[in-house]
Amino acid sequence: MECIPTLYPSAEEFMEPITYLSQPQVYRLGHTFGMIKIVPPEEFKPPLSINEDTFRFRTRLQTLHELNILNRARLFFMKQVNNFNLAGRKKKSAQLAKPYAENEGTRVFYYDLFIQVVKYFSKTSDDDNLSSRKRSRSRTMNATTDRSAQILMKPLRDIISDNKMWKSVSKTLNCPAHYARELFEEHISTYYNFLQRESERFGNDSAFLSSLIYNEEYPASLLNDNYAQEESEEGVEDDEEEEGCVICDRNTHRSKTILCDSCDRPFHLFCLNPPLVDVPKGKWVCNNCIVGNGYYGFQEDDSHYSRQQFKQMCRDFDSKFWAKGEKPKDIYELECMFWERVDNIDLPCTVKYGADIHNEAPGEVTGFPTKDYVPPTICASPESLNEYGWYTQHPMNLINLPYAKGSLLALFGRRISGMTVPWIYIGSTFSTFCWHLEDQYTLSANYQHEGDPKVWYSIPEHGCEKFNHLMQQIAPDLFEKQPDLLHQLVTLIAPYDKRFQEANIPCYKAIQHPGEYIVTFPKCYHSGFNTGYNFNEAVNFTINLWLPYGVEATHDYVRSRKQCVFDMWELMLNILVEYLRESKKFDEALVRRCYSEILEVFNSELKIVDYLSHVLSTERLATGVVRQHMDDKTEVNLKITVDRDVNGYSNNDSSTDDSDDEGDDDIFCSQCKTICPFAFIVHYKNSRLNKRRHLQEVTPSQWNKMSQRGDLSIYCLKDYMEVIEKADTTAELDTSLHSLKNFTGDELYYIRKPDEIKEILKKAQFKIDSLKR
Repeated sequence: MECIPTLYPSAEEFMEPITYLSQPQVYRLGHTFGMIKIVPPEEFKPPLSINEDTFRFRTRLQTLHELNILNRARLFFMKQVNNFNLAGRKKKSAQLAKPYAENEGTRVFYYDLFIQVVKYFSKTSDDDNLSSRKRSRSRTMNATTDRSAQILMKPLRDIISDNKMWKSVSKTLNCPAHYARELFEEHISTYYNFLQRESERFGNDSAFLSSLIYNEEYPASLLNDNYAQEESEEGVEDDEEEEGCVICDRNTHRSKTILCDSCDRPFHLFCLNPPLVDVPKGKWVCNNCIVGNGYYGFQEDDSHYSRQQFKQMCRDFDSKFWAKGEKPKDIYELECMFWERVDNIDLPCTVKYGADIHNEAPGEVTGFPTKDYVPPTICASPESLNEYGWYTQHPMNLINLPYAKGSLLALFGRRISGMTVPWIYIGSTFSTFCWHLEDQYTLSANYQHEGDPKVWYSIPEHGCEKFNHLMQQIAPDLFEKQPDLLHQLVTLIAPYDKRFQEANIPCYKAIQHPGEYIVTFPKCYHSGFNTGYNFNEAVNFTINLWLPYGVEATHDYVRSRKQCVFDMWELMLNILVEYLRESKKFDEALVRRCYSEILEVFNSELKIVDYLSHVLSTERLATGVVRQHMDDKTEVNLKITVDRDVNGYSNNDSSTDDSDDEGDDDIFCSQCKTICPFAFIVHYKNSRLNKRRHLQEVTPSQWNKMSQRGDLSIYCLKDYMEVIEKADTTAELDTSLHSLKNFTGDELYYIRKPDEIKEILKKAQFKIDSLKR
């Protein structure tokens, strides 16, 4: 496998990283390979600056074979069939002991058999036609529109009698047709019949699986039998209060309820779909345990480690793991062993990874030197102290990079947890980071402070569509249940896998050593593993060329139901406002792109507001939410003006305030999960709430919590428009219904003043047009 390029910037180039990475020849390499390695100038050797006395962290437990997408789908399916049998829906409720059956040395996995039958009758696009499909940029990453992900089911009688189909399935699974049919009839047919009838109930819609399962605030994985432990780790407080109904979250006291005999969670009989009148005899299992919600997450180890304690744990693990000999020094040999443990479903291996560590105390945020913490060994020498101060100011110190000259994220004027604040990663042998894209397709920089090499794999932008298609082909039901699966960092497939190779997916490799940076470029899928103990950290940043990818991400996230980390529209508005203040600050192409994007979305929203005027009787300014970009004199004024120095701190230290971290400043649509850009509509489920006129003073966090509790629904204008149109269509089909009756009392709230947005766009257009003269 070809390695990514390694670049050696000069000291001057290294001092202006955004400018350096934006150079055409450098950006071209990043676009081609997805990643580049940067080796700093010889004199750049920052000391690892962690407060050893206070720094502690917990680790994730990673069971490697469960991360393989096909292995996990196979294990899920076995558990689902067993839960179905547990409920007594099959006369012989035998439990599957293994996810496969063996015939003359050939394994046939039950999931593979099931999915091949489903695929045969589903309307899928041919793999050969994938490269010929032309798609616009805003649709290339859509995990839910690819026809390969559809689940369409024929009646069981048609399945069993179709000899042509069984010949096709047997050829794919490399087993006799009669044996495949016998396995299906004995172990899968009853479960298949249940699912097929459920699909009929939903009009044979391919999305019926997602309609059968219910959302949980703290979901549990079917592969984790210790549910109580997992729930506690997700932050649910242990108290003596009775657990509420899983679906409505209301108290189950004195209401007709039923407990799932698999997950032991309570449900109101009337909340089920379809509702139950009485508690059925025998065992009962909920849909999330029978159909499966597709959720998978890492459990956390109970121990808290210091850096030295974790290093010792790694040494102890290695000595046991390599008991029969020395640990291989050859990276390729370690690669083979790692992927063998990921791929082999019968070779369990659990490792620990200190991932996404984001402590906040001085000396714990980053391994780079900072003004907040100076190690005792540095304080002893004035010369060392001066050198340490130089490192605190350097733009390639990852605490500073998001705010370096040319990075757009600084325009938010606030920290964005997990994006502009570095996260620390402390690895052990075979601990892994799974295939993923960076949030909102930003760039990232990862620096290794010390330890054993880290192995990286990259799939550049031009390979993303093929990669998505392959993953959906392997486990289409998982993508139906979890549309944002590839954003969850829990899924692997080896780049050496036969299917990966046959899909012609471009993939490159990197070996990162201490003192080296790995920089990922927009829309680069990347994954990898650690060859032993190491200490890394990473942060996100942007360059001007990233902006179209940021816009694309907001559209892609809507379709995959993934929440944005920051508001792209706010960022582009801030760029326009800063441009009006200082026109030479931004490239003309960047400004024009921001102007056209905002103009298109804003005009679209205004048209929807005008169309809905006959429905919505109330329009309000959400004063607890509103963002003002210009003052009353229409002079340019950012919501938060921050004057940062090169170290990333504002003069008044307001950047250290984390109150606005993690999207607490944004309103999320209940339907598509997107950030509402200019306005949102509240649909009240509780009639008492819409009488509380002071709701316009409610903060974004409070709005989102009310939506999550189900007290009300928050809609972006586009989704609300679809709801209204659907209601109108329903009324046309049934004249006894009043299409808009259920929407009486719904209210429109503005996040940004329309007149202010118009003023910004008007001034920006005038200034842009003046450049032509």
